[in-house]
Amino acid sequence: MAQAALQAAREGARTEIALTAQQKADWDNNGYLILPGFFGPDIIDPVNELIVALSDPQKPKPDYSARVIVDLLNGAGASQRMRLADAPAEAFRRPVKFNDLFLETDVVRACNMNPRLTAILDELLEGAPVVCNSLNFIQGSEQTAHIDSWFMPPPVLHKMVVTSVCLEDVQTDAGPLFYYPGSHKIPPYRFSNGKVRAIPAEMPQCHHYVDGEIAQRGLKRETFIGRKGDVFIWASQLAHGGTPIANPSSTRRSLVTHYWRAQDMWRHKLGRWGEAYYFDRDHQPVPSDPVLERLAARARLELRWGLRLLGGGRH
Repeated sequence: MAQAALQAAREGARTEIALTAQQKADWDNNGYLILPGFFGPDIIDPVNELIVALSDPQKPKPDYSARVIVDLLNGAGASQRMRLADAPAEAFRRPVKFNDLFLETDVVRACNMNPRLTAILDELLEGAPVVCNSLNFIQGSEQTAHIDSWFMPPPVLHKMVVTSVCLEDVQTDAGPLFYYPGSHKIPPYRFSNGKVRAIPAEMPQCHHYVDGEIAQRGLKRETFIGRKGDVFIWASQLAHGGTPIANPSSTRRSLVTHYWRAQDMWRHKLGRWGEAYYFDRDHQPVPSDPVLERLAARARLELRWGLRLLGGGRH
């Protein structure tokens, strides 16, 4: 099903203009775009079915469940990280996210590496996009206002975009996404080392700076109440977060993906799926993993990349 959807999308991408002049102007001015009804059930439903299956303790888990990492969310960015294979049944009765399923399944790749979508991201990034991570949420994140480059700064500043695909209609009590249009124009906060990657001890000063800039510029918070199949795209410096979940039984299923540019990365670290690129890496480690186990996993990854580099790259 995923391959059929990919082929259909490729055919459509050949006849469509990626972005209109108005969309480009809106992106430059506001730092985000909304693509209503961009994906149909042929793309969305398989992703939902996958997450339902992975969340059901009664269903057998695929082999990759020993590699996939899930975060059990506790609000305001706090979380507990573990492997899917080790997650207890009760873990899925509270907010949870699945990390980097693009590394394992064509169902997710058919969505976040869809040719119609990557053609748009190519224009926004001024270069071919690379999936560097993906997050499948069942509930809203409830994250406080933040900027994505604090946590995954791209190789070239500003050359990262993020998509959130609505896998269902968003309910107002389900903790919708909020954002500040125009906040991407705020000069990036520099931490004490001169970089934009967050230093935890300095986050109070960073938030104070961003909050002050938002107030000084008169930026107003908006909320995204999307429908199934809608795609929300934002720039890496756009301040955004998740509103509190008013109804614990309300879900907000979504697929969030961060993209860098292929031209900013080493070729031997890139994988390809169809015409799209992804960061061909391992899953994130679990904090409880022994240090030697983490070092061994990293060494195996570096060896894989090194052999590919010696072989002239993968593609």
